[in-house]
Amino acid sequence: MVSLAASSTSGDARLSGGGAGGAGRGVVTGKYFNFKPLPPTPDILGNPLVVPNLPTHKLPRETFGSRMRRFFARMNLGSQSAETRMRWKLHDTIQATMASLSPSVTLVAEKRAPARKRKLSVPVVVVRHPYHLRHVFEMLPQIPDGLAAERRFLELLMTRALKRYGEQMALMRGMPFSFENEAREYFFAGFRLEKQIKKVNSPDERFAALQAIHTNYFHGRNYYYFALLRREKLAPDNKLFMLYARAVYFMARVDWNGELLDKPNPRSLPSRDDLFFFVERDKTVVTRYRTDQDFQRQVKAVLEAFPVP
Repeated sequence: MVSLAASSTSGDARLSGGGAGGAGRGVVTGKYFNFKPLPPTPDILGNPLVVPNLPTHKLPRETFGSRMRRFFARMNLGSQSAETRMRWKLHDTIQATMASLSPSVTLVAEKRAPARKRKLSVPVVVVRHPYHLRHVFEMLPQIPDGLAAERRFLELLMTRALKRYGEQMALMRGMPFSFENEAREYFFAGFRLEKQIKKVNSPDERFAALQAIHTNYFHGRNYYYFALLRREKLAPDNKLFMLYARAVYFMARVDWNGELLDKPNPRSLPSRDDLFFFVERDKTVVTRYRTDQDFQRQVKAVLEAFPVP
């Protein structure tokens, strides 16, 4: 029997399944499976992230008609389409994100899209790690083409934030910082632990091992996402997309109670459109797909393993 219990108590974030976040009841009495771990401690900035060059000149305008419909909606008058409600939420998200990253910019933004007399539906938060803006990153792939202007601006906003965060991390560490390198390390750490999981018999140790694997894959998939949005120049032969697909597939096999299912829960898998969001932004995948037939078949097989929305 392989002992992995130490992995859950190690100070190394890549071997630890700890951290409070969204949790589910575990198979071991008194323990909870953490599906949304906190940011790795070494990656939390000491001071809040402030982005001085936010692109306020490209801020999408909210029309007078849209503001009037909002006014009537607050009084429960009239009906609005799902796209209209989504547009309102996106404008609130943009305003709240700008306020979170640079409070002084909010005043400029409000002159373009007045919001002084209403409360935003999205919270303003203190940002010391990209996970503090998780709600924004999770929203991006879900924005329909009809709201492309808002999607482009929000993506540009997050690109600026990630670039600034990377600069601050490089200063804090005293060396260059790359989401790509971090993602690769997390993916491989999870993969190494996954290969040993069948040898673990103790319920306590199995629970700890699954938590460590899930946590590594969680950070790996998010840091790969950040690398793409930050527009890092990825190595031409990198395997991050394939590692990402493997990670999310495994994570969907972890049940709410911390048990490993034989097959992934379809509701826990990202949709095929979500994977296209990554493919379209990973230039190394696009380049290899055009020139390498074996790689084409691999990518198609991966995409077909995920559900159509």
